[in-house]
Amino acid sequence: MKLLIVGIGDCGCRLAGEFAELDRMARAKRGASIVTRAYAVNNDKAGLAALTKAGHRTLSPVLIRGPLESKDKSTEAGARLVRQESDRVMTAMRLGGFFDADAFLLVAGSGGSLGSGGVPVIAQLLKEHYVDKPVYALIILPFETEASEAQYVHNTAICLKSTDKVADAVILVDNGGVGVWEEITPAENLDGVNKGIVFPFYDLLCAGEVVGPKYSGAKVLDAGDIVQTLAGWTAIGVGKTKFSTSILPWRNTQDFREKGSETLRAVEAMNLALIRLSIDCKLENAGKALYLLSVPSKKANVDMVSVLGNRLRELAENAEIRDGSFYGAKDSAQVTVIASQLVYVDRIKSYYHRAAELARTPKADEKTKEKKRTRRAQKPD
Repeated sequence: MKLLIVGIGDCGCRLAGEFAELDRMARAKRGASIVTRAYAVNNDKAGLAALTKAGHRTLSPVLIRGPLESKDKSTEAGARLVRQESDRVMTAMRLGGFFDADAFLLVAGSGGSLGSGGVPVIAQLLKEHYVDKPVYALIILPFETEASEAQYVHNTAICLKSTDKVADAVILVDNGGVGVWEEITPAENLDGVNKGIVFPFYDLLCAGEVVGPKYSGAKVLDAGDIVQTLAGWTAIGVGKTKFSTSILPWRNTQDFREKGSETLRAVEAMNLALIRLSIDCKLENAGKALYLLSVPSKKANVDMVSVLGNRLRELAENAEIRDGSFYGAKDSAQVTVIASQLVYVDRIKSYYHRAAELARTPKADEKTKEKKRTRRAQKPD
């Protein structure tokens, strides 16, 4: 699957650069193109210049004129600025890889102003101009240290609600420490966190783009399967386990014990992917799900796909499930899992509830102050 990436705001621009790097890796290692173009939309000239110096082949900066007012860091202010500059943004992107892209992916952090406000605005513009292509959003929730701040809570709630109305799917990432294939990246390591957010897309995008018998698995998972799966609130995760290396190089065949062990490794990789989903969710609440198995050709067997399918159907019993496999891994089993069309996500409900409480608090405080002023006015001198 080929994506056109639009990163908005500081967080979104950094992740757009990571997607460009992911495309470079896919071209170098697998001969596949997975990002037609990546755009970094921001009003921070210095930040865009730093991304440009990184030398990302497919990344193009888009500078928005007119800085945000220093006192207004709300999502609404960011949306106003992006709406004012929408012609500049769309004109800058018009020469990109629209026609080769299978879908658009907008990327932003939900707690800031420009990114959280800009995503729904640009999503609406893209849907109006390119009605035949799905528009997805990758939304990064605030760190735990930020989640208690009123402005972050307000921005996140408005961003989620507005984006859900216009995007075909919203992929959520809980920024409290993102799981990657070997370890959990601490929040303090920002570069590691960004790579961990983007990496789960690598096999998913490559699977339908790599060509030749070298990569051909039992069943190809292409752009159509992904488009049919992604809908509404979505989580993505990846897990990896290494196969044991035989010390007997002259043995070219596997007995049933070895095949069983390798199938178990694939199941462990799926379990890791489920543990490290980008947002905490209940799989029984998913309407759609997908898994992709990546293994070396010599380690693949029919039981792997069957066992993984049964495992996911057991957990996501109400979901319509799609699957695929390809020979992309070298010495390990790597499984990518998507849970989509989630009908209930605790983290979203929490932000909505807290934002509503914060909105009511100032009104209650004002009523209390008004009552006190009235009592003082009514007291005799």
